Parts: sequence; C-alpha cells; structure tokens
Amino acid sequence: MFFNERFWDILRAYINDAIEQALKERGLNEQAYKRKTAFEEFEESYRKYQKYQQEYEFYQRDQQSYQKTSTYQSSNTQELKYYAWLEVPAGSHFQEIKKSYKNLMKKYHPDNFHHNESKRKTAEELCQKLNEAYQYFEKKFGKK
Repeated sequence: MFFNERFWDILRAYINDAIEQALKERGLNEQAYKRKTAFEEFEESYRKYQKYQQEYEFYQRDQQSYQKTSTYQSSNTQELKYYAWLEVPAGSHFQEIKKSYKNLMKKYHPDNFHHNESKRKTAEELCQKLNEAYQYFEKKFGKK
C-alpha cells in the first residue's frame, strides 16, 4: 500500500501540469494564483504605508503653507484698510500717517458736530476707526 517516492513525484508533476493547462485555457498565468509569502505581504503593506506617510506629509506642508499665506493675506488686507481709512497711500512713512491722522481728527472730531446728533454719531464712529488704524501703525513702526 505504500507508494514509493517516484510515484509521488509523478503525481505532483501530473497535478502541476493539469493546473497549468487549466490556467492556460482560462487565459491566466501561474502568477495570478500564486500566494504571496508573508514577507511579500509585509513589503506590500509597508510600501502602502510609506506612500500614505508621504501623502500625509505633503498634505501637512500644504496646510501649513496655506495657513501662512492666508494669515499674511488677511493681515495685509487689514493694513490696506487702515491706509485707506487714514487716506494715505499704502507703504507711507509714519510721519505721513501721523500728519494725516491729525488732520482727519481735526476735521471729523465729534465736538465739531455738537449741533447735529446724527453727524456727531457718525463722526464718533469715524474717529474710532481712525484711532484703531493709528494705533496699529504706532505698534508696527514702534512709535509712541
């Protein structure tokens, strides 16, 4: 009942030939059904992990650069708004800003409109904006 080694070799060869023939008939190759070793599966999952890490790092760098850009843009637009409130061109020196601030405060001070309540309230709001802009430039230029 026991078969010799040669019998098992012939049986293995017959089975392998049958499998190859079936794969050829279906248009597949042996690699399609070959199981991956544990090491190959690990390598594949590690490659996927590395790709994910690279994409995540790229995303993080992209987010940081966007935040820097958006912060710069928002502060820049705020500064441009302050220049407009003080009626000076963007990039003016502090002396020009100070001169314009004093002239506008003289012109729009709420005490000049004591006879008309609505104009006085408008002048108060305008003076608050002028003070806010002037304080920003004082901090920016380090003057006091």
